[in-house]
Amino acid sequence: MELYFDNSVNGDNLILGASTYTNSNNETLKINRFSYIVSNFVLIKDDGTEVVYDKESSYFVISEEAQLNTIHLENIPTGNYTKIRFGLGVDQQRYLQGETAQQSFWDIADANNLTWTWSTGYKFISFEGTFTAPTVSGEKAFQVHQGSNTATDNYREITVTLPNTARVRTTESPSVHFIADANKILDGNTKIKLSEALNPAGTSAAIMGGEKLISIASNTTSMFVVDHVHAGGAEH
Repeated sequence: MELYFDNSVNGDNLILGASTYTNSNNETLKINRFSYIVSNFVLIKDDGTEVVYDKESSYFVISEEAQLNTIHLENIPTGNYTKIRFGLGVDQQRYLQGETAQQSFWDIADANNLTWTWSTGYKFISFEGTFTAPTVSGEKAFQVHQGSNTATDNYREITVTLPNTARVRTTESPSVHFIADANKILDGNTKIKLSEALNPAGTSAAIMGGEKLISIASNTTSMFVVDHVHAGGAEH
C-alpha cells in the first residue's frame, strides 16, 4: 500500500520560501521547512480487524524540503481497509530501546533536521520560516520543533477514516492520498501566536517546550485527513 502525503496550508499548496500564508491570529508566515515523522501504522478493515504493520519498519520521514512525500507499506494482507491509525513522532517504547537499535532511522531523521542530540531525542515536527505580525516590527524568524522531553511525552496517535475503501488484493495495491495541513500547528483548536514566543531581544520566535508545545501537540492530531484513495497505479 502506498501512502502519499500532500503538504498544504489551510487549503493552499505549500510552497517553501515563496508564498505567504496568513492565519486567524493575523500573523503572516513564509514557511522554509516542514518535515515530520510518521510511525506505527495500523490498518483497520471494514470488519474492525486491525493489521499492525511491522514496528521495526514503521518509522518514516516526510519532508517537503527533501521532497520525501511517499512511503510504501509492504506485504499488507488482502482486505478492505476503511481506517488508518498512526503516530506522529517516535514513541517512548522505541526511543528507550537505545541508539544502537534505531541507528538506521536516526541517521535518516538526522539528515532531515529531525533530531537534537541523542540524549534529547527526535524532533517529531520541524516547522520553520519567517513571520510578520501587527505587534512585531519587521520580519522575524520562527522555529517550532515538536518533540518529547523530560516533562512531557508529545508523541500523538491519529486515526483517519478513508473516504472510500482501500482494497488490497493479490494484484491490487491502493494509494492513499493524505493532506497534511501545516496551518493546524499554530491555528488549530488552540491558537498559538508566534509574536508571544519572541526571545527577549525580539529577534526571533521559538517554541520547543512548555505549555505552548503541549497545545501544539494537541493541534497536530487534526492536521491530517485522507482526501481520496486510488486503486493501484493511479496518479495523485
